[in-house]
Amino acid sequence: MRLRIMTFNIDNLFARRTLAPEPLDALPAAAFGEAEAARRRLLTEAAALLLDDEARGFAALAIRAGRPDLVLLQEVESAQALTFFHDHYLVPLGGQAMPHRAVLEGNDPRGISLAVMSRLPLDGIVSHRHLTLETLFDAGFRFEDYGISHRSATHDRRYADPETRVFSRDCQEVRLEVEGRSLLLFNVHFKAATPSRAHTLLSRLAEAAGVAHLLRSRAERRGQAHWLVGGDLNDYSHVEGEADAGHGLGPLLDSGLVVDSMQRLAAPAERWTHFDPEDGCYRHLDHLLLSPALAAANPAAVPEIVRAGQPWRAERIAGPRFPRVGWDRPKASDHCPMVLELEV
Repeated sequence: MRLRIMTFNIDNLFARRTLAPEPLDALPAAAFGEAEAARRRLLTEAAALLLDDEARGFAALAIRAGRPDLVLLQEVESAQALTFFHDHYLVPLGGQAMPHRAVLEGNDPRGISLAVMSRLPLDGIVSHRHLTLETLFDAGFRFEDYGISHRSATHDRRYADPETRVFSRDCQEVRLEVEGRSLLLFNVHFKAATPSRAHTLLSRLAEAAGVAHLLRSRAERRGQAHWLVGGDLNDYSHVEGEADAGHGLGPLLDSGLVVDSMQRLAAPAERWTHFDPEDGCYRHLDHLLLSPALAAANPAAVPEIVRAGQPWRAERIAGPRFPRVGWDRPKASDHCPMVLELEV
């Protein structure tokens, strides 16, 4: 059976507004009176809601363009927010109905969680948000094996405490039965590279080791051959086709457990899913990683990256964009959805 699997960081899919809009009422109320201040606040909120509405429409169009059977989503607040998006944006704009949906609460203090939408029934879904460093240490993981000195690894007390949770958000395990065959999907969203990539390196090293541990313990040891890891890893192993050694993904990418489908794209300049306006770089933050057996069964499977919802500031895009996409916003997301079509 052919199955199209997408990963998409949908960028703060909330049922509530939590991000403050740009103030139109920056002047003190005394400068123009309370009535004018109230009017400006209403206009500000209306403008913010309009931008949010357009962004959700673009996100729905981006998903529709990828024609997925299943979507692994990052940055979803709740089941309520996901259902509202599905019913009021995705389906009305012509997207495939995906009646099988799930959101599991993770560790993120902002309330952004991992989610899945599927047109096929889900055979099971499990959160691994409680996985701790102690489990990884017991399995043999050491920061020192990745060029991190013991002093550096323990300077941040979180990484000296075996009770520290591995995943800053979660690793969501989804099981599908496809025509009698089992497929395991692992949906992830690693720690963001803020305030800097180096500052948060330990987090992503631990998270990458956590996913590798789950692949061994949840899939390999149970005789499962076909799995896929999808999501926003917030790090990159290559830039413009050149290897970059400064990443924290080694425990996963170098484990022999996954094949990075992005490296199958012939043109290095096309291997990107995120544009950073701060430094003008195009990077591959979003990943679809296949088990060796699944990669071997799909030698011609190459990622399709949907860029029509990207803002005009990402000037490298040669193809069309959705009407009314802005220079910075509105946009579908700061990440491009990517999809693989696989024979399962």
